[in-house]
Parts: sequence; structure tokens; C-alpha cells
Amino acid sequence: MSTEDGKARRGADVFLPDGGDTPALALAGGGTIAFVVGIVIGSRLLRVLGLLAVLAGGGLYGSRKLEARGKMIDGAESTIRSELEDLDPVARAQVMADIAKDQLS
Repeated sequence: MSTEDGKARRGADVFLPDGGDTPALALAGGGTIAFVVGIVIGSRLLRVLGLLAVLAGGGLYGSRKLEARGKMIDGAESTIRSELEDLDPVARAQVMADIAKDQLS
């Protein structure tokens, strides 16, 4: 596996469920069950409540994962900034120009 593949997998792992996601997943799962039961017995209230629970669970899950992604980005940014600060001004400019070229292509 190449280094790029490892970095991509590590970045994608942020969106995989972990132990802290249990409440959000339980809420979404319970909402799904309530929605299905509401369909089976014909209860509009149960369907609406189930759908709201699914949406709330999905929102909690998404917000937690976006927060983890933000922390990962902040950590990478601080690492990159500290590495750039260690370079002389000409080397720093060359690195930033290379990054800009890569982003534009």
C-alpha cells in the first residue's frame, strides 16, 4: 500500500462509526424501527416521530464526524505551519509555489 493510500484511509476513518457514536446510531436505529412499525400498523404519528428520530440521529452523527474532521484539519495545519516556519524564506516560497501549482492543476 502506498503512502497516499494510507493517508486516504486514515482520512476516511474519521467518518466510520466509533464508540462515541452509539447514542446517535441508537437514536437513528430506534427511529427506523418506529417508522417501520408505524407503516405496518398505519400510525401516522409513529411514522413522523420515527422519521424525526432518524433525522436527529443522522444530524448528531454528522455533526460529531464533522467536528472530528475539523480537529484533524487543524492538526495538519499546525504541523504544516511549523514545518514551513523552519524553512528559510526562499525555500518556504518554493514549497508554497509548488503547492499552489499542484492545487491549480
